[in-house]
Amino acid sequence: MSGIDRRVHTTLWILASAVFAATLGNMLVPGVLPTFSEETGISIADVGRSNAVFGLAYAAAAPTLAILVRRVSPYTVLIIALALEAVTLVGVAAAGSTEQLAAARIAHAVAAAGVVPMCTVHAGSIVAPSLRSRALSISFGGMVVSSLVGAPLGNTLAGLIGARASFIAVAVLLVVVALVALRASRWQAGLVADAEASHAAGTTSGALGMWAWITLGAVFATAAMEGAATSGLNTFVSPFLTDAVGATGTPLSLLLLCYGIAGLAGNALLGAIADRVGPGRALVLVAAAAAASVAGLMIVDAAWQAAVFLLAWGFCSWAINPPLQALIIGHAGRHLKLLVAVNSSVIFTGSSLGAAVAAAQVDGGGLASLPLTAAALFALSAVGAAVAWLASRKAAASLAVDAHTADVEPSVPPPGA
Repeated sequence: MSGIDRRVHTTLWILASAVFAATLGNMLVPGVLPTFSEETGISIADVGRSNAVFGLAYAAAAPTLAILVRRVSPYTVLIIALALEAVTLVGVAAAGSTEQLAAARIAHAVAAAGVVPMCTVHAGSIVAPSLRSRALSISFGGMVVSSLVGAPLGNTLAGLIGARASFIAVAVLLVVVALVALRASRWQAGLVADAEASHAAGTTSGALGMWAWITLGAVFATAAMEGAATSGLNTFVSPFLTDAVGATGTPLSLLLLCYGIAGLAGNALLGAIADRVGPGRALVLVAAAAAASVAGLMIVDAAWQAAVFLLAWGFCSWAINPPLQALIIGHAGRHLKLLVAVNSSVIFTGSSLGAAVAAAQVDGGGLASLPLTAAALFALSAVGAAVAWLASRKAAASLAVDAHTADVEPSVPPPGA
């Protein structure tokens, strides 16, 4: 990232590590599920359902925590939350009943909700607006990596050290990342202070105007539809690919890897692209491209064709996040912590909705047409992105007019002058 201070760059990678560690415990569950069920005596269905419990608890906790800690530095919050999340994962590992597991996953979700949104807020607060999307792509890249390696890593660790010990291993990782973040805390206030001048020039502050609120509302709608589209199709993509192209075993794993690897590229590249063309325009383009990509899965009859559309879908789906987060940070003003947390809540809520809709469709024999449902949801996401783009331009124009008026407005002489 050209022009970025070395300490800023280091901090962004610490934030990426924090997001990775904070989300890895949840991403491990599909890989450790059978072994964890055997070790604990909890049914596979109940272990799987604990992910839904996690998602709902996260959705409720993220905005609630943002309100409660609004006067505390985001960096301080995330350090504390990393340490607390390590404790909750020990609780997950120790669970011996469905009720204990559910309670541990709720605590786990609350702690994770104190890490991921705060990393986003801090990443956007230590760079100039012109570099914001790239900074966010680094920070959010931690979640992309955890989603890519979580299930296979969980499966591998469960075979080597057991499912319970796998969660303990992630707890140790969380402590290590918390200690590294703590060591870097001494220069964080200075980084925020150095960036404040550029933020003042490019960010809404104080009370939000009408166009800023419209932008934010449209961004949340975009995030909800993207989450629903991705989660719904992702939940059943393996059986879909088996039915569509006959992929099983290693070929199926390789196809799924296409999605994850392309996601890494999309998240990384769109940060730089969004900074150049503007986050609103970039968001519209990638959401529309995602709709076309998943719709293309309807016509595949060979593994290589499926790979092409999976690569495109993975790239576009994860490319949505940097410009989306940049729009929120650029228009949130003094409500930054809360609105970033609300966005996290919206994404998890949309994901839960998408999984439920997809499950109902599959139960009704609609597995083969699942990509069309995802394409429709991505199309709605693109509509929301278009509204956000247009509204953000209006918001910027309104700010420019206000600034010009303030510059040319004659001063009022004091009484008696």
